[in-house]
Amino acid sequence: MNAPSHVATVGPRSLPPTLVDLAEEYHTNAIRVREVIESTANAERVYLRRFFDWFGPPDSPQVLLSRISADSVTECLIDYASKYGPGSRCNMQRTVRVFLRFAYLAGHLECDLSALSPTVRVPRMGKILRGIPPASIEVVLTGIVGDTPVDLRDRAILWLLSTYGVRGVQIRRLRLEDVDWTRSRIHFPAAKRGRSIEAPLSAKAGNRLAEYIHKGRPSSPHREVFLTTREPFEPIPNPQRLSELIRRRIEKAGVVLPEGVLYGAHAFRHALASRLYGHVPFKDVIDIMGHRKPSTTLIYGKTDLVGLRKAALPWPGGA
Repeated sequence: MNAPSHVATVGPRSLPPTLVDLAEEYHTNAIRVREVIESTANAERVYLRRFFDWFGPPDSPQVLLSRISADSVTECLIDYASKYGPGSRCNMQRTVRVFLRFAYLAGHLECDLSALSPTVRVPRMGKILRGIPPASIEVVLTGIVGDTPVDLRDRAILWLLSTYGVRGVQIRRLRLEDVDWTRSRIHFPAAKRGRSIEAPLSAKAGNRLAEYIHKGRPSSPHREVFLTTREPFEPIPNPQRLSELIRRRIEKAGVVLPEGVLYGAHAFRHALASRLYGHVPFKDVIDIMGHRKPSTTLIYGKTDLVGLRKAALPWPGGA
């Protein structure tokens, strides 16, 4: 079965009204039956929407479900794999697999097609994590010179990312009470099964943060530090918004990142870890990155080319 000719590869940002009830039923099942946390269930929405979009805007859930078959699911996933990277493919195939299982158990589909959406296996040490070069970081940080609320917020965010290498979610969840001005300490909440991070509040990062809070942060009942700049003033809602913010600042500074470096918070995280690895005790790197397992930190060892060359054995018969 081929995809309908009217299918759009990237659909609208919200679901058609005809599919809202089906999506909410799946969302409720994720929380109450699968017992996933709210943020994980919300993250699945974008991939579920993309899956629905592939089959075209149906008149009803019944029409959508009638178009789902072994052939159409396979074609959908092959088409998606040609447009997105391993991370997005992994999330998409997991969401499709779980949705198909849910649809079968809920009686929406006659057959369980979940096995048609396999797991994407990415070797843990199968890639080299690449960070934004230090010179590029300097250009981006010094390139934000305005005093508008947007400038003050973005400058503070980028200084925290470059100084502490925290995850984007830790920036979005940072609360006013996490900054101890008296003791010059800052606390980042735990994320991604890691540990929370408490570190000295550096003078430069602290000054940028104070400037934003006192001059740029709008009045709001929310305790999160970083808020949107348009009413209603709310915490930055999702990873995509933060990544867009970072990409915009990098591009505005005229910085072109090397191939393989992502335009997001992880570019700063990988950059910090790469600078630390081999220059400070390994236990300190683990603590700074907020990892629970040393094996998670070991992946950054692949960027220490000088150290790796020392470990290489001589080639038999070589000079």
